[in-house]
Amino acid sequence: MTGFGETGSFVSTHKGINKVSFTGSTEVGYIIMRTAHKHNLKPLTLELGGKSANIICGDADIDFAVQQACILFGNCGQSCVAGSRTYVH
Repeated sequence: MTGFGETGSFVSTHKGINKVSFTGSTEVGYIIMRTAHKHNLKPLTLELGGKSANIICGDADIDFAVQQACILFGNCGQSCVAGSRTYVH
């Protein structure tokens, strides 16, 4: 489900929904977390803020790191593990 804070608040308080998993902004995640306990305490999974950074450290095997970074950018970003940026030491 997509939406803004109002949608998250509705989902997190609805008694027919047993778990909420949300990926998005910290602001909306806070709304979901704050409202989930009021009426129907339920498990939450919140993935907030950053976007799948691929970090290549200074001591990395550069050939292997480049190969793996290219795999992360596969599927045109249509994957829950798709990298959206790469930081290289």
